[in-house]
Amino acid sequence: MIPDNSQSLGSHTFPPTMWSMVRLAIAEKQPGADQALNHLCRIYEKPVLAYIMRKGYSPHEAEDLKQSFFMALIEDNAFADAESTRVKLRAFLLTRLRSFLVDEFRHDNAAKRGGGKVVALGDLSEEQQALAEPVDRVTPDIAYQRQWLQTVFTTAMELLQSDYAARGQSDLFRAIAPFIDPRSHPDIKELATSLSRPEGTVKNDVFRLRTAWREHIRDHIAATLEEPTPQAIDAELKELMGYR
Repeated sequence: MIPDNSQSLGSHTFPPTMWSMVRLAIAEKQPGADQALNHLCRIYEKPVLAYIMRKGYSPHEAEDLKQSFFMALIEDNAFADAESTRVKLRAFLLTRLRSFLVDEFRHDNAAKRGGGKVVALGDLSEEQQALAEPVDRVTPDIAYQRQWLQTVFTTAMELLQSDYAARGQSDLFRAIAPFIDPRSHPDIKELATSLSRPEGTVKNDVFRLRTAWREHIRDHIAATLEEPTPQAIDAELKELMGYR
């Protein structure tokens, strides 16, 4: 199992440019490098698991392969090897994962590993079904990218919830969170009545919620890029949104 030594780094997010910091820390054997690496692996394990399951592996096999993949990254010092590159974290992990599964296939025959077989959804948990949903034309690559985007959204939402809790506004967050999508149109009058707040204040509440969420999303994306310029963040977000 991947050890959990991430508490000192916070439970959800990276500071900006963490991708560069992780690689440099590991390459130079700086203190805290292992904790940073473990934290990174835990955040991005779901996209990796989604890719593996779309390859046809059973839930148990996919979990084992996911753990083995991250352990291989650590043992092979892969992040240090990537220190001199300018690749995005998302692309780096996907490229390494493809190579890892090819090596696994070469060492194990397809029948033993379950390669090419379709997993019965009835055998999966609700979360596993979401990761392996057999939608037409959803390749392992697309499943990986979609789950990466979902990871970005979920992490941003968790941070937002923590922000509101720290201000003693958990009730407000729960009430307005369902309207975080700009395409949703809350009944402001009804919402204001339920919250005992003026309608204008509630409109501002929803606007601030959406603005803060977008900022957390951009911060998360920035942490995975070598040079997180506004243009680079925009391009990465646009590419990810194309997989929705």
